[in-house]
Parts: sequence; structure tokens; C-alpha cells
Amino acid sequence: MSEHTVSSQAYAKAVLHCAKYPWATVQGLFLTETKDNKIRYIDAIPLSHTWTQLTPMFDIALQQAQIYAASKNLSVGGYYVAYEDPNNIQLSASSALLAKAVLAINSNAVAFVIDAKHLAPESVRSGLIPFVSVDAQWKEQAGAFDSGKKGGKGSEFVLENNRVLVTAKKLIAERAEAAIHDFDEHLDDVSLDWLQNPLLNEQIRTA
Repeated sequence: MSEHTVSSQAYAKAVLHCAKYPWATVQGLFLTETKDNKIRYIDAIPLSHTWTQLTPMFDIALQQAQIYAASKNLSVGGYYVAYEDPNNIQLSASSALLAKAVLAINSNAVAFVIDAKHLAPESVRSGLIPFVSVDAQWKEQAGAFDSGKKGGKGSEFVLENNRVLVTAKKLIAERAEAAIHDFDEHLDDVSLDWLQNPLLNEQIRTA
């Protein structure tokens, strides 16, 4: 049985990546720490808004993310995707392959689809839908973040506190997504720090 807790920084970065490119499919990684069978999602690293397949660029980004994570005593422990069609909340075949690459380096890795409908100000639910690998297939954990619900294999998914959604929605309202940069943008301008996004970290901390 594992408990999965998503921090405000990890959640906000993932949904702000989605908010920055609402017309595109966006993908990224979650960095985690594990202690006593409890997995905490500490941070998110935005990867792309221009490609959706398993490519050499993904391999390069994943390797760099692993090196960065290790420098922070963390692991690459999750994959997220938000599709250009907001009604698509199932893990696609191509996304499943990318998530499998993360699973290959971390057996506890979870894939998340972002449901953009729950990023609206009036929503009171998490926008993350987790998919857990069970018998070599990704199984949706419907309602996993709802109070009292359990995910597959005894997993439980929670947000770290009741400020996580409030903080994310406040940042979206303030158009803070302008401060997040993914690996694609870094390739066009190497001065952009896609691994840390320090300016956004500060905005999240003070929101």
C-alpha cells in the first residue's frame, strides 16, 4: 500500500504548463521522494508542447531530469500529460509509451492525465487523474483524489493541503503561466531554466 501526496509546487507547475499552451498537448515529469512507502511529489519539470511521441529528444530530456533530480536527492517518479482536446482524459497509446519509459527507471512511477475542466475557478476537485501500472497495463484510478477513495493496489492519492487548489487557481488567474518554460523552449533559448523555473517557484511560494 502506497500513499501518494502531491505538493503545491508540483501541482501548480503541471497545471500552469497546461494553461500556457491550451491549444497543444503538453507533457512533463514529476520529481518524487519516497519514505516509509509514502511517495511525495515535490516538483514538476515541464517537457514539451510540440511533440507527443517517444523520441530521442524525450530520452535526452529524461536523462537531464534524472541528473537534476539526483542532485536534489529526488527521483523522477511520475509523468503528466494534458491533451489539446480537453475532453480527452484517457491515457493515449503514445503517452503510455512515454510513461512506460519513466516506469522503467522507477517502478513506483505513476502517469497522470490533467483534466482541464477541473482547472476552472468553480471546480473544487483536483485536475489530476492518476493511472497506475497493473499487470503491464495503465489502470485509471477514478476518483483517486476524492476524500475516502482508494486507488488500485491499495494506493491513496491526496493533495498536501487544502491550499493546493486555491494556490493553483490564483496563479492561473494572475497569468503566472508566463513564467514557466519547458524543454522545448529551452532548446530555442538555452538561458531558460526548464529544470527549475526559479521565478515561478517564488511565485508559488508567495501565492
